Amino acid sequence: MNHKTIRVGRSRDNDVILDHSSVSRHHLEFFYDNLGNVFLTDLNSSNGTFVNGRRITGSVQLNHNDIVKAGLSDPIPWRNYLSQTSSNSGREYQTDPNYSPRYENQSPKSGGPWKTIAITLSAVVAVVGLGFFANEYLLGEDKPVELDPDKPNNEEVQPEKRKEKNKEITYDFSCLEDDEDLGTTKVIDILSGIDSDVTEALGGEVTIQEEEELGDDLLRDCRNEYSFIENGNKIKNLRGLLKRLVDQIKAPKGYHYSIYLIESDELNAFTAGAKIFVTTRMYDFCRSNDELACVIGHEINHNELGHIKEHIQKSKILGDEGAALASFATIPFGQKKETHCDLTGIDLVIAAGYNGCVNIELWKRMKQESQEGEYNAFENLFRSHPYSDKRANCSHNHIRNNYGFDCDTKEEVE
Repeated sequence: MNHKTIRVGRSRDNDVILDHSSVSRHHLEFFYDNLGNVFLTDLNSSNGTFVNGRRITGSVQLNHNDIVKAGLSDPIPWRNYLSQTSSNSGREYQTDPNYSPRYENQSPKSGGPWKTIAITLSAVVAVVGLGFFANEYLLGEDKPVELDPDKPNNEEVQPEKRKEKNKEITYDFSCLEDDEDLGTTKVIDILSGIDSDVTEALGGEVTIQEEEELGDDLLRDCRNEYSFIENGNKIKNLRGLLKRLVDQIKAPKGYHYSIYLIESDELNAFTAGAKIFVTTRMYDFCRSNDELACVIGHEINHNELGHIKEHIQKSKILGDEGAALASFATIPFGQKKETHCDLTGIDLVIAAGYNGCVNIELWKRMKQESQEGEYNAFENLFRSHPYSDKRANCSHNHIRNNYGFDCDTKEEVE
């Protein structure tokens, strides 16, 4: 038997086409070698490749009775792919004489050149793996280990990571406007823009060190006001989430991020100087790691987008540099800035392998939890945060326009 490489996915250029919404365009591939061994490789799929119900990473060697699934699709009849053509695609399978599969978690059979390769790579993986586990991550996983059993990863069909790395992500804030707002949103946007321009012109330069000093002051004030949870699954989980999200920042400003879990009945999260605070009520309110990631991603971007810097500039202008630090928990950044953080937070979340669609449901539940009430144009003039319905709508539009995925139907769109 000649060795073969058989690629499986939803795109028409695959050898085997699986028409299922949870299957990525290029989801996985099989490699059949000259010795009769079969190796399965996940191609960084969004919804995972599973062998006997266990999600794999990299390449694994298959046994004859193994059951393989792509995402939520039916089991794949991979043993039938030894024939020359696929009943699904009607095309000859491609072969590549120079192909060498990737290995990360495999159990090769004894004998043959694969054993030597496996032993060598296993040693490398073991060394690298120690570093990953030191940071509480599982080597090669799309998502980190679930350190808190009460916060499972969301396993619904989700948007794929962006394949076109050079294509610029767009941020459309027209979602904040509608016929009911009577023009109030546009007025708010204009006034906010003038305020930012004046603050930038008069506030002077602000260094990363100054921002982080503000964060240190806020931390001291919070320690006087709140009890901190320093140990256990919850804080470990938050630290793991933070690290994974920070690693996805495209052009980091150079902050040293840290995260804290504080005991409070307020449904809140806030930040200053790269220090992020999450209340126990917010932690418990979030149903999955994906929802927590959306909350943390939002707070990260208050720093990265310069919102903390602007607050310091205003304090300098008003001559009140050290005032009201603890009230940072409720500081208003403005409707457009809050929405911008929602959307850039979603970008971090999806890049880190989480499901950005959960941000929509999160804001719908936030509306119910906070008893926000229905939209009121007059009240909108005095709000520092957009209505939750609009934030959910903006999140939906952002994912659809930039990731080609409809979070309502769980399907890709043009």
